Amino acid sequence: MNKLAIYEQLANEIKSDIAAGILKPGDKLPSVRNFALEKKINPNTAVKVYKTLEIEGVLTSIPSKGNFISDDAAKLQAFHVVELKAAYLTLVGEMRDHHIEESSIIALAKGVYHDITS
Repeated sequence: MNKLAIYEQLANEIKSDIAAGILKPGDKLPSVRNFALEKKINPNTAVKVYKTLEIEGVLTSIPSKGNFISDDAAKLQAFHVVELKAAYLTLVGEMRDHHIEESSIIALAKGVYHDITS
């Protein structure tokens, strides 16, 4: 179960799509209403997702035109990598604290990587 609020999960989903190159700078996002319908969420939650991303500099809102991926999206990709690395370091640190051998950690990482790319 994800401990993040729905709006945070959806904001992270959009940031992940940017980091993966699925969404690019200048791409237009669906209207708040359409986003809410697509995700089956309350329109107020959709507004919160877009507002959060705008505050973070991920989106640019242009009145009467819509919401667009910011030109600063490249920074977001780099930031996302830093976030993921920090999470990975925490996980590996916990594994080491539980006396799991380096070779086992590496084997586990390789196994998981191959499982998700298969």
